[in-house]
Amino acid sequence: MSDRRTSRPVDEVLPDFGVFVFESHHTGDFSMDFRSHRFVKLIYVLEGAGKLETQTITKPFQSGDVIVVPPELRHRVVDAPEQPSRLYVACISLNLLRFDSAIAKRFAFFVLGDPHLTTRVAVTMRRMVYRQQTLDDSISLSMVADALRLLESVLDPRTHVRKRVARGMTRDQESMRRYVSYLEDYFFEATTIDEAAASLGMSRRHFTKLFSQQTGTTWLNFVRGKAVDHAKKRLQDTSIPIASVAFECGFNDLTTFYRQFKKHAGMSPAKYRQQSDQAEDSDR
Repeated sequence: MSDRRTSRPVDEVLPDFGVFVFESHHTGDFSMDFRSHRFVKLIYVLEGAGKLETQTITKPFQSGDVIVVPPELRHRVVDAPEQPSRLYVACISLNLLRFDSAIAKRFAFFVLGDPHLTTRVAVTMRRMVYRQQTLDDSISLSMVADALRLLESVLDPRTHVRKRVARGMTRDQESMRRYVSYLEDYFFEATTIDEAAASLGMSRRHFTKLFSQQTGTTWLNFVRGKAVDHAKKRLQDTSIPIASVAFECGFNDLTTFYRQFKKHAGMSPAKYRQQSDQAEDSDR
C-alpha cells in the first residue's frame, strides 16, 4: 500500500466488472463533503479514529472497525482530532447482485467491531488490493469472487447481534464466545490453530487457554467433533459416498476422516450408516 496521504476523498470510479478497492490515508486536515453513490461501500479502518456522518445519524469508528455504507446514503468521513484515519475501501456495484434483487435491500448503515469478522475482511481486502495491481486476465473473476465474500460476511445475521460484552466477561472472552458460535456452523473452514488465533488478534497460548475455558476441550477436538456430528447427519440422511461426506466435512484425507470418526462415534462411518439404515427400517 502507498504511504501517500490525501486531504480529500478519492474519486470512486468502478471498472466494468464492478469492483474497486483503494487505500485512503488521510492528512491531519482531511476534509470530505457529503456524497452518495449507487454501489455498496465497505470500509476497513486500518489506523486512526473518527466518525461517519449521515444527514441524520453519526456513528463513531476506531482502528479495526468495518463500516458498511449502503447505496444512496449521503455520508462523509470526519477524522478525530490528531487521529487521521487510514482506510481500506471496497466499492461493489449492485450489478453483481442482479441474480437476487432482495439482497441489495438488506444493506444498512453499520459500524462493526467483531475482531473475527474484521480480520477476515481485512485479509480479503488486502488480497483484493494485490490482485488489482497485477492486471492479469483473471483479475475480474478474482475481484468479483472476493467482493461477494465480503458482502456475505457483513450480511451474516450473527454479525449484527448486539456487541455488548456480557457481565463479567473481558473483551477477549466475548470475542472467543462469538468465534465459538461461528465455528458451530463453519467448522469446515477451520484451517490451523495459529490462523484461528491470528483471526482474533491473540497469541496461540492465550487463544488455547480461552478456547478451553469456553468449550471444555481443545480447538482441534472441538472442530473434529463438529465435523463428525455433521458427517453422522450426512451418512444418516443421504446415500452419497463416504469419501464425499469426508470432503464436505473438511477432511481431504480419507484415512484421517475414518480415524476421527471412529474416535468420536465409536465405530466406522460404514458401520454407522448401516446401523442408521437398520434403525430406520425397524421404525417402518
